[in-house]
Amino acid sequence: MVDEYTAPWIARGAVLSWDDRPDLCLVVRYDGTDYHGFQKQAAGATIQGELERVLTALLGAGEIVGASRTDAGVHACGQVVVWRGPVQVPIERIAMVANRKLPRAIQIVQAWWVPSGWDPRRAARAKQYSYRLWRAPGPPDLHWHRFVQPSGAALSWQRLQRAAALFEGTHDFWAFRTEGAGVQSTIRTIFASRWIIEEKGNIWRYQVVGNGFLYRMVRHMVGSMICAAEPQGSLKEIESSLGRGTHKVAPLAPARGLMLDWIDFGNEEGFGHVSGSRVGTRG
Repeated sequence: MVDEYTAPWIARGAVLSWDDRPDLCLVVRYDGTDYHGFQKQAAGATIQGELERVLTALLGAGEIVGASRTDAGVHACGQVVVWRGPVQVPIERIAMVANRKLPRAIQIVQAWWVPSGWDPRRAARAKQYSYRLWRAPGPPDLHWHRFVQPSGAALSWQRLQRAAALFEGTHDFWAFRTEGAGVQSTIRTIFASRWIIEEKGNIWRYQVVGNGFLYRMVRHMVGSMICAAEPQGSLKEIESSLGRGTHKVAPLAPARGLMLDWIDFGNEEGFGHVSGSRVGTRG
């Protein structure tokens, strides 16, 4: 089921052994509300677990490797995963066939070939997350209610924007992570960090692009910005925390409002920017 058009690095007419066959790469979007995160666990439904269950039934035994291990309750419209296992269905039919078996909250939107052993987590060069606050006086409407965090508190828009700007650049994000995932370094680079207004002012969306994120890092960033934007808040706590001038971990915003938007692979293997709507090289 491999051809030179979907796997351009393979020489025309080459004979592939089982060991050097390409892997199947998928773009997946999901509503994470009812799931215990992306990564498979001993107990509780997960995105990885559901994907493996369906693909194993359709294709044979294999495993899923994801580019981002989103936490419980977090959503994605541009998650990238690799299926390491047999593929006995034409690639152009994978999404259609699998989506019939997957829960409605999980959907495969694109599929293509990557070299055997390609690791989307290590290959990622940048990711964008969004966090949405529902600012309207009433409850969120039906379209948004599972993807926004209600927030009726008085917040300074100007202070939110100034707080977001503080995160841009390379910093030590030690105070903006939850312990539990061992990492060698807490230094990360944020390429863009800003708040934007959507849905006629009903939604305030935080948009952040970085080269990598620590465990619950975006939620800690959002929690600290909300505190800074409150009537008695200030930017001093964020400024101090970024330089490890404090050992206080920043507040944690709920998972409900967080979405993984897209992942950029720096044009590796012929593709770069990957989202739930398209695959292509960023212009």
